[in-house]
Amino acid sequence: MLKELMIVTKVLKKSSVFLGGVAFGSAGLKLLASRDAKKVYAKVLATSYKMKDGLDATVSCVKQHADDVLQDAKYMYEQEKKDTQLLDIKEK
Repeated sequence: MLKELMIVTKVLKKSSVFLGGVAFGSAGLKLLASRDAKKVYAKVLATSYKMKDGLDATVSCVKQHADDVLQDAKYMYEQEKKDTQLLDIKEK
């Protein structure tokens, strides 16, 4: 009898968890499809688009500064190269 009671308890526990999941899923689906929830989703997406635009602007600015540094470095390298060549010519 105790064995049967344990089996029934396990079955009831599993079925109650399943039914609870179904109820939660149904309520969650209705909540997700509500008009207020859709407004919240739209607001979150709009905010994420703003963040993306800000990030794109920052990346563009950093890229411009990096290009400037790269040009300066190339110019300095060319000047040093010319200076070295001039010194080599003068030494000969």
